[in-house]
Amino acid sequence: MQSIFLALKRRFFVERRDSSEVQTSNDLMHKKGQTIVLVDEEESQLPETMEQAELVNCSEMTKIYYPSRNDPEAVEIYYSDMDCLAPGAFLSSTVMNFYIRHLQQRTSSTGGGQCDYHFFNTYFYKKLKEAVSNKKGDRGTFFIKFRRWWRGVNIFQKAYVILPIHEDLHWSLVIICIPDKHDKSGPIILHLDSLGLHFSRSIIDKVKSFLIEEWNHLSQGTAPPDDLPISDQIWNNLPRRIDEEIITVPQQKNDYDCGIFVLYFMERFIEDAPERLERENLAMEKTVEWMRRNFNSQR
Repeated sequence: MQSIFLALKRRFFVERRDSSEVQTSNDLMHKKGQTIVLVDEEESQLPETMEQAELVNCSEMTKIYYPSRNDPEAVEIYYSDMDCLAPGAFLSSTVMNFYIRHLQQRTSSTGGGQCDYHFFNTYFYKKLKEAVSNKKGDRGTFFIKFRRWWRGVNIFQKAYVILPIHEDLHWSLVIICIPDKHDKSGPIILHLDSLGLHFSRSIIDKVKSFLIEEWNHLSQGTAPPDDLPISDQIWNNLPRRIDEEIITVPQQKNDYDCGIFVLYFMERFIEDAPERLERENLAMEKTVEWMRRNFNSQR
């Protein structure tokens, strides 16, 4: 929770000192509905007393775009969105998406993350359910429209696809892993739930249907797409080669920390997962071990 709060606070207040990007602090103290445009640059530090003063002067209608207004995937955040960071509150989709974009920016700025990860936001799973449950004759047309969510991205070329799940006032996490060719494995769907509330079978089946529909779309050509990390043998039989695992993860001790756990699972996975997950990683429970170890060390 503290890391999310600090990341949000810095983006609301630290960048305000750059007059070329934001309004002056005097305007901010007296006007409502103002916009602050932020970029994900190295963050400077402010004395605690100054940060506290800025908190007092900030309007509930103060708004930022993260990472910038010109980013097509920018998250729009109001100061009032920080209310969900209060003790006992549930994280909202806005704050979840802010921190997911924050992790995505960190990942893309490091050498290992440029082509390894694809992040979906919290609204994606609802659309996924609509797409795979469409039983009408125009399902193919519906799925083509649905593909706008990852326009220009070949999901099967990524090492990991991060997919937050929100159902029944609860957050959980799906990670789609695409092993390398030498592993002789198909995609692996991981489900991580810090409360065990979500029905894993239903979620995994929907994600599997999504992968199969995308495979059907990409397989319309005579040859597999270029640069696939999946062997031709696996690719040609992909609907039967999708594996799944329900990962045992640390459990929350209340009914409202699920969003925090999901973001933390994402963060630890990004920092410590191998370049590409291999099937033997799961068989040897390495994934579970590093997650337990790192989670407990940060509590």
